[in-house]
Amino acid sequence: MRLRFAVAASVVGVLALAADGPTFRTTLSLVKADAYVYDRQTHAAIVDLQQSDFRVLDEDQPRDLVYFGDDAGPLDLVLLLDVSGSVLEILPKIANAASGALSVLQPGDRAAVMAFSKRTVTTQPLTSDFDAVAEGIRDATRVRIGLDTDINQALWSAADYLHRAGGTARRAILIVTDNEQMTRVPDSVVDEQLSESGAVLDGLLLRALPLPHVTHPGILGFARNTGGEVIEGGHPAERLAEMIRRIKFRYSLHFRPVDGTGPQPRRIHIELTPEARRRYPNAVVRARRLYFPQGTYKPKLQPGETIAIFGRTGKPAA
Repeated sequence: MRLRFAVAASVVGVLALAADGPTFRTTLSLVKADAYVYDRQTHAAIVDLQQSDFRVLDEDQPRDLVYFGDDAGPLDLVLLLDVSGSVLEILPKIANAASGALSVLQPGDRAAVMAFSKRTVTTQPLTSDFDAVAEGIRDATRVRIGLDTDINQALWSAADYLHRAGGTARRAILIVTDNEQMTRVPDSVVDEQLSESGAVLDGLLLRALPLPHVTHPGILGFARNTGGEVIEGGHPAERLAEMIRRIKFRYSLHFRPVDGTGPQPRRIHIELTPEARRRYPNAVVRARRLYFPQGTYKPKLQPGETIAIFGRTGKPAA
């Protein structure tokens, strides 16, 4: 069943015109949450679940599903690439793997490429031409936008890009990074922007050796809150196809919030019903954990910040 639904959040007013652009306050009428369900032992996706197999709790209060999608549906995917440090060296391998990895996508799906360090640059806008996406990854290796890394700013910009794209496609961001950053953008702002855009964050985390996360969790917390996952390792190109396949095949769940106007973020929990759990005792559900009933959408983070389109000439285009 392929869902086509109206945009859940409606703009109800403009609160302020700040130096960095207008701020819009939105009231949420539906909460959208993608869910990926897999077997803990085999790691295989569980693909035959029905609406009645899911249970949704909004701050411990059960909610009925209004819409349910049990097929892949159209997808807008942003490949967000860290072009600082050691990550830059593996981008050619990711570009070589991209065309094959993106073959899992279907007509109606689109992908874009954004490169980031201190700033964010779009090297390939959303397109269904996946050879162009691979070329956009190669272009990212030639982008020079500083040595420092600001993951929070990049995630905000990618979510903003998907928000501006409009449409009813599911939205996802796949980031490739070493998860090291310096930022002034609060985590709460990123969580709210990801929630506003309806985007799920997944990550390929470049590490030569698995390390304990004793410092800032970076993408790990954002992925957890949106229902995405992070795969760690030293060879992300080899995991690209696997990750895109998981991103593509997710259930779509929509429910009415308990409180659609409150100022505070709300926690949600999506699980299988007892009957479904008996059928699949090893099932793991990855789904959104957080939403903002009254979200704030700010088109720019800082005065004068823009997102350039990187031209095929090797220079940022105006």
